Amino acid sequence: MQTAITLAYQKYFPLLVRKCARTLGDGHEAEDVAQETFMRFAESELLSSDARAVTAWLYRTSTRIAVDRLRARRRERRDADEHALARLFSNDAPEASAELRALLNRLLTSATRAELEAALLSRVDGLKQLEVAEVMRLNERSVRRLLVSFDRRLVRLYERSDA
Repeated sequence: MQTAITLAYQKYFPLLVRKCARTLGDGHEAEDVAQETFMRFAESELLSSDARAVTAWLYRTSTRIAVDRLRARRRERRDADEHALARLFSNDAPEASAELRALLNRLLTSATRAELEAALLSRVDGLKQLEVAEVMRLNERSVRRLLVSFDRRLVRLYERSDA
């Protein structure tokens, strides 16, 4: 059993750190999330599962932990959280405008956890909808609905900020 954990750790830990760093904008926190993911993995029943199931479980769990961390940041340090979210959704501009940061902060507050997970997996990690569905244990239609809902929420928030 320990060998399966060690092999999975060697194979997936660097991948999860990079994935979480894109989401969180902080390499050290990304390592913490990846470590926590593997601690949960060691306690899970997946140690003898196939590679696809393990990969999906690791992606899903690390994304959920990262979303929880983003929400905790918001509660603890609103300004730092807004900056990380602005970087997350604005790859081309390292410093987003105050208006965009405020918009993204409202989005974090109003979007559901599932919408945020789907958006992060799709928009930040670059997974296709079918891959997102596999990671989130949903069908592809549900993922499309989550992404459409997320986009509508974003548009509504943006329109309100223009008013």
